Amino acid sequence: MDRRSFIHSSLAALAPPRERAEALDASLIGANTAISGYSLAEAIGLLHRLVFFTIEIHIMGSLLPNPGQFPGFQFDRLTRKEKQAIAGSLRGFRHLSTHLPYTHLNFFASDETVARASVREIEIALEATAYFGAELAVIHALPASGFTPDEVWPVTVRRLREWGDRARKGGFRLAVETGYPKSVRAFVRLIEEIDHPSVGCAIDVGHQSGYQELLDRVSAEQRSTAYGIRAYNDTTLAIIEQLGGKVFHLHVHDIDPQTWKEHQPIGTGFVDYLRLVGKLRDIDYRGLLVLEIAAPAPEMPARLAESKLRLERFLSRAVCNRNQICAPEGGPAGRGTTDRDGRLVNTGPTHGRVDPPRPVETVRRLR
Repeated sequence: MDRRSFIHSSLAALAPPRERAEALDASLIGANTAISGYSLAEAIGLLHRLVFFTIEIHIMGSLLPNPGQFPGFQFDRLTRKEKQAIAGSLRGFRHLSTHLPYTHLNFFASDETVARASVREIEIALEATAYFGAELAVIHALPASGFTPDEVWPVTVRRLREWGDRARKGGFRLAVETGYPKSVRAFVRLIEEIDHPSVGCAIDVGHQSGYQELLDRVSAEQRSTAYGIRAYNDTTLAIIEQLGGKVFHLHVHDIDPQTWKEHQPIGTGFVDYLRLVGKLRDIDYRGLLVLEIAAPAPEMPARLAESKLRLERFLSRAVCNRNQICAPEGGPAGRGTTDRDGRLVNTGPTHGRVDPPRPVETVRRLR
């Protein structure tokens, strides 16, 4: 047995069967396989080595590495052997989610031929989600060409209900990702009107910048100010507060305060994770926390490790004043102490450096 196979088999033995997690347990922290230039096998292998117990795979793209593209697969084009190989590589994870296709699709198009082809692609991806035993699939509610939002609204609601039926039969849930419709009010209304037990929402912390309520509140000149940043975080929390138990899933990363560019490593931007975690605790959130970090391929191992460590600390943080230094639960401030934004402060021999988690220690901590 080679070293990689040994690592994978060891993790598979350590990880318990996939099951409903405790609220905000550290094993909920995962990452997706959207690593540009990696093959799918390489991306899954990296998340194994970083000791993630949660993974999200993309049901789109190619198994093989392509510069500038995320790895994935088109389920109906996989051979039986390829399906079995993917399933085997996922066995070491406690939690699995999928991201359904979203590029070049128009399943609400006025052209029936175009709409049917897009609907079929989603249905194949739902079949793949069930095949691999995922607990949740993420979907984008895309705008429709040839229709006004009001005209396509009933079709959108009906189709997402139908896909909710498929998800329920497949043993998983469906989460509509934030970002569209283009207002908090309309997005919340969509989830409420779908009114399906297997359909909820996926909060992406970087997808609120286009919401009308935020645009009305914050001018372009105010975006990088404390006021603008607070308003952005308020918008995310407002969706969570309004939807409560319908919040099924989270995509987490950070946002550059100057440009509002998303998918930055956690701790480098303005997402207020102390408030976010507090709000999730308020609604007894038990879904996953999937990292979506964008960086050049050589930097991804370190970026993912750093973000994972910081997010673990946010989840274990003791209750404290937001303006104070906070120590993780179970120990005093000191080595590894973080500020209210999750950044390591210069205390002792670490000198503010973030060290990637050590696999054996992390496995012991999460078991």
